[in-house]
Amino acid sequence: MSFKLFTANELCKLAADHEFSKLFRSDSERFWMNLVTKDHPPDLVSEMHDTEADIYVVVEGEADLYLGGALVEPSSPQIGQHVGANLEGAACHHVKHGDVIIIPAGIPHMVDARHSRFVYLVIKEDVAGHWRPG
Repeated sequence: MSFKLFTANELCKLAADHEFSKLFRSDSERFWMNLVTKDHPPDLVSEMHDTEADIYVVVEGEADLYLGGALVEPSSPQIGQHVGANLEGAACHHVKHGDVIIIPAGIPHMVDARHSRFVYLVIKEDVAGHWRPG
């Protein structure tokens, strides 16, 4: 059994260079990464994915991460993707540089970085094995 160990900086470089195959090899259709920067966004956006689990690696800053509850004013811009204007009944977790958060598929979540700059790497896994969005 082999494994790979990556620092947060190495993961961010892979994401920035779109070199996902170095991380996931032939299984890269089930996994993909994005580097997300939220720099004092004025509005909140909640989301939920039917078949995608998220792993957040916090690279810079801090924010409040809301998990659970229900989407407020939900809509579905794509099949299996749901967004809302906020979350009702969610638990609040303060997250900061170095934290790793695992959000299973089907869990509503929202990042509130209105009061700070927040940068995180999100690694997404399609737990249903569907082709990732292009």
